[in-house]
Amino acid sequence: MKRPALDVKTLWMIRKEVREVFRSRWLILGFIISPMFAWVFQGAFLSFIVAQTSEESEMVYITVEDDGEWARTLYEEIVKNKTILLIDPLVNVSRAEGERMVIEKTVSVWVWIPENFTQDLLLNNETTMVIWVNTGNFRATAAAARLDAFSKIVINEVIVVRDLSVNWYTIAPEANYGHQLAIFLVMLTSVLAPAPYISKSFAGERESKTLEALLVVPMSRIKILGSKLVAGVALTAIYSVFTAVGILTYNYSIILRVAGLPPEYQQVNINTYTVNANTIPLIMFCQFLVLLCAIGIGVVISCLAKDRATAESVNSMVMLIPTFVIGILGFTGSILQYGGVLGWFILAIPFSHAILFLNAVLAGTGTLIGLSINVAYMMGFTIVFLLIGAKLFEREAIIS
Repeated sequence: MKRPALDVKTLWMIRKEVREVFRSRWLILGFIISPMFAWVFQGAFLSFIVAQTSEESEMVYITVEDDGEWARTLYEEIVKNKTILLIDPLVNVSRAEGERMVIEKTVSVWVWIPENFTQDLLLNNETTMVIWVNTGNFRATAAAARLDAFSKIVINEVIVVRDLSVNWYTIAPEANYGHQLAIFLVMLTSVLAPAPYISKSFAGERESKTLEALLVVPMSRIKILGSKLVAGVALTAIYSVFTAVGILTYNYSIILRVAGLPPEYQQVNINTYTVNANTIPLIMFCQFLVLLCAIGIGVVISCLAKDRATAESVNSMVMLIPTFVIGILGFTGSILQYGGVLGWFILAIPFSHAILFLNAVLAGTGTLIGLSINVAYMMGFTIVFLLIGAKLFEREAIIS
């Protein structure tokens, strides 16, 4: 008769590993504080920076393709109120020049008043102008928000029922600032967070001479390794929960910061800087996969290291380099823009697929096939490294 996978000894080992993990209060506290601090600090920092930059001037490019009355009126009012709007300088460019700067990502704010601006307003009582803005630039975002609200006031000055729609486009098209921040913080903190647990649970046991005793327990090495991973998964669950709490706290701090602004400013800031709360479950899921990838790599490093200090040093060195590369590339634009050897190197790193997953989810552009490929690659990478770790664990048993 086949023995159950979770027999008495396996359950005992799982309880033992979980108890040891939760006995370390500093480790638990670190998994709670790390994501909370990252998000709360960013919320406070953002409030301070935006409060300062919202009072500083910013260069604005403008293109007026319409010769009609309302286009001229709006343009003249913007020129007349440059000081109030904190625009310095206001530069006239052609549409081709504006589009070129958008493609090259060298423009902070570009306002485009299309050629049918006046005609649409006179015929339909509504019209549209377009603002391209680099949402990673706080001054630019504040300037765009001021122009948005001011233009609506100008157009509605005579006939209130007239409506001006302002289409906002960001220079970083994958996500807004809040979403880019989510990608960066989730990647950076999730990859580095498991290191203390992994080094303590594997290399730490070898250093404290308890690994030999553990390996003579009449259990398969896979089950011993699995028990340790269950404890690691429990830690990652705590980490993910407090990441969600941190994101919600961050969002609340943004909402509080803009509470005193006009409604138009409020919505612009909320849309730009907050993280869509509906995406938090998928962020937690992706973070869980990143944590598992980090644990898989860390298990192999820890099984090869002679002591805990070596395991932590090597793990930090190995994980930090790809994390910063991918984090920076993900924050500055799509990582799919890189081709050749560099492109293949980036896509080989499992964390790049986490960024692709988060970008697609947060921007609402993901497809089931694309997201499934990202998830499958991260899971496959994790399984391969855990199998390597199990083989190394088996080697430990033979040596012992």
